[in-house]
Amino acid sequence: MKYIKLFMLMVAAILFTACSDDETYNTDATTAVEFEKTTMTVKENEGLIKLPVKITGKRNGMIRLTIKAEGVDGSSEAPSYVAAKESANGSEGDYSITTKTLVVKTDTITSEVMNFEMKVLDDKIMNSDRKVRFTLSVEGAKLGAKNTLDVKIENDERTVYDLLAGDWVMSYSEVQFDKEGNPLMNEDGTPVVKDYTSDVTLSVITDDDSPLRGKQVLAYTSKFYFSLADSEVPLSWSFNYSYDEAAKNGQLNFNCTSKETIFSIQGYAFSWQVAKNNKLADGEIKGKFTVDENNVVSKEVTFNPNAALYISASGMSIPYINLKLQRK
Repeated sequence: MKYIKLFMLMVAAILFTACSDDETYNTDATTAVEFEKTTMTVKENEGLIKLPVKITGKRNGMIRLTIKAEGVDGSSEAPSYVAAKESANGSEGDYSITTKTLVVKTDTITSEVMNFEMKVLDDKIMNSDRKVRFTLSVEGAKLGAKNTLDVKIENDERTVYDLLAGDWVMSYSEVQFDKEGNPLMNEDGTPVVKDYTSDVTLSVITDDDSPLRGKQVLAYTSKFYFSLADSEVPLSWSFNYSYDEAAKNGQLNFNCTSKETIFSIQGYAFSWQVAKNNKLADGEIKGKFTVDENNVVSKEVTFNPNAALYISASGMSIPYINLKLQRK
């Protein structure tokens, strides 16, 4: 009796295989296939992700769906990302694909969603966001307009850019002048200065769609000593941000734009400026920071010691030197 059952199972398997091989492709002209969406954003710790494909129209035969994956490099864009790498046969990568082909059998259902699947691999280290583009092809139906799907894999560890946010202390020296407006000088030829510190809050752009994310850092202090006002005044500015991942160092460049008013007093609008060719102008004062092997940002940002930062308006200006940021 056991042999009879075994024989019947073998026959059934043969018949099933033959039936599948003999099935013909769909010829109904109304049948269309496309991705449900063209973009997706996922975190690298989300695990298994469904990539939905929508099928519309009746079917009088089978349809074969196939996807091809290719990394997309956006390192020159803002916010930047790099090409995602596929992991195959246990190799290192950012994602793996459980199946690249789906076969839809004959039926009369007029709408259906099938899912390809990708597994996002969490590397547990801080790195750039990545992107992969899936391209859909089909046999037995027409291909719809949504034939590509871009999946952005966001790093779930905070980036160097994000780690700069928080509370810092800025130290600076104000150059001193005599009653005639001439700078006071020490015997060694250096200017006489007064040293100050200010609490500074650094804020990064959190909007992923902003063209300034990853390129600019906003700074604000509630107390910055300004001698022309004879008091501490609230000031704000921006740093231009850049980071070299290979060299593990970055820059926060003090952005001086003469058109941007930072403080007003007695009808005068003061702005940050630097000196170029012995004249006040727009520009930057460059500050440097480093990142260690554990992706920890240095607790200090040092600025060009030879550069002077000015608060200036209508011929009046106060220079500040010895700029430094230190993490609180």
